[in-house]
Amino acid sequence: MNGIRGATELLSVANNPKYSETGGGHGAKGVDFARWWAVVRMVELEKANEPDFLLLFESVQDVAELDSATEPTRARVYQVKKKDAGTWSWSVLTGTVAPKGASTAPKKPTKAPAATRKALDFKKVQGSALGKLQLSLNAFTALSVEGVFLSNAGCDFPLAGGGSAATTLPCTLADLAADHVQLLTDAFASLSTDGSPPDLTRMKLQKVAIHPDNLNAPAIAAALELLIERSPSHAGQARAFVESLVMKISPLTRGTDCCQSFDELVKERGFSRRAFMGALAALEAVPDRSALLNDFLNQLQAEGVDFMTISSIRVAATRAQQDRLSGGTDLSREIDQFSDAWLASNPPISKLRPYTEAALTALKAQFGAQRDNDLVARFVMRAITKCVDQN
Repeated sequence: MNGIRGATELLSVANNPKYSETGGGHGAKGVDFARWWAVVRMVELEKANEPDFLLLFESVQDVAELDSATEPTRARVYQVKKKDAGTWSWSVLTGTVAPKGASTAPKKPTKAPAATRKALDFKKVQGSALGKLQLSLNAFTALSVEGVFLSNAGCDFPLAGGGSAATTLPCTLADLAADHVQLLTDAFASLSTDGSPPDLTRMKLQKVAIHPDNLNAPAIAAALELLIERSPSHAGQARAFVESLVMKISPLTRGTDCCQSFDELVKERGFSRRAFMGALAALEAVPDRSALLNDFLNQLQAEGVDFMTISSIRVAATRAQQDRLSGGTDLSREIDQFSDAWLASNPPISKLRPYTEAALTALKAQFGAQRDNDLVARFVMRAITKCVDQN
C-alpha cells in the first residue's frame, strides 16, 4: 500500500476524538505506565534492527506504532492499561456477559442472524477496552492495522486448547474458546456499519512484566542490555538514558488539538527511531561517570595510593552514587555542597593525589565524624559531576 495514503488515513483517524485515549480513565499512574512501557518497546524495536518506527501517543487509542515516520504501511494500535492486582475479567474488557459452560471445540465464527444479535445486549461493547480497539481497526480501510490490549495483568479468558489467556500470552482473540469467539464475533459485528464479522486474528492480548510500583526497572534493564551491545562505556548511564526518554515522551501524551498534516501530528505527538537514535548519540557525547571514576582512581593508584584504599574508595563511591539517585540525606547534601565550594575555589593541579589529600583535610575539618574513604569518594564524585556538567 502507498505510504502516503497510509499517512493520510492515519491523520484522519487521529483527528477523530472517537479513537483517541486521554489517559484520564486510568489516572496519572496509568499514563506513566504507558510511557515507561513505550521506552521498553522502542528498545525492543531498535534491538530488532527495525529500519524505522514511530510511536504516536494519545492519537489512536493509547499508543499507535507505525513502521515509518514518513510513509507508514503498517500500524499496531495499543490499549495500554495497568492493573494493581488480579486479572482482567471478560465483562470489563468486552462489555458483554461471558458464556457459561463454554465449549472449546473448534468452530468457525459466522455472522449471527439479525434476530440473534438483537436478542443480545451489546450496548456496552463500544465503551469497553476491546470494543474501542475494534472500532479503531474498523476505522482503517487502507492501512494494515492490528490491535493489542497490553497490560501488566493477564486476561481471564478460556482458550480453545484449554487453559487461560491469563497465563498463556500473547494470544489472539481467535485463540479463545469457541463460544467466546462466537460471542466476540457477534459483539464486534454490532460495531460495524454493515454487521460484517471481524477478523479476530488481528487483535492480541499481551502481558508485560512491568510492576506498577516499579515502572522504571524493566526499561533500565532493557536499555542496559542495548548499551552494553552498542556503547559499553556508557552502560552505567542506562538509568539516565531511559529517564531522559520518558521526559521527552511526557509532553507528547498531552496533545488534544487536531493536526493539519501528518508531519504536524508526528511533531506534536510522535517519537521516531530518528529521535531515539538522537538520544543515543547525545548519550555518547556525555562522559560516563563510571569511566571517569576509573580514570580518577587509576591515576591516584599510579601516584602511590595503595590498592586497598582505592578499592574502599570505589565501594564508597558506589554508595554515594546510589544515595544521589535516591535523593540523598541532609548530611550527604552538605558534604556535596562543601565539596562543590572547595572545587570552585581550588583549581585542579597536575597531580591528583596531593589535590585530593588537600580536599580531604578541608572535609575532615568540617565533617570529622565521617570516614576518610567516604569523604574522598564523595569529593571524587563531585569532581566528576563538575567535569560532566562542563561537557
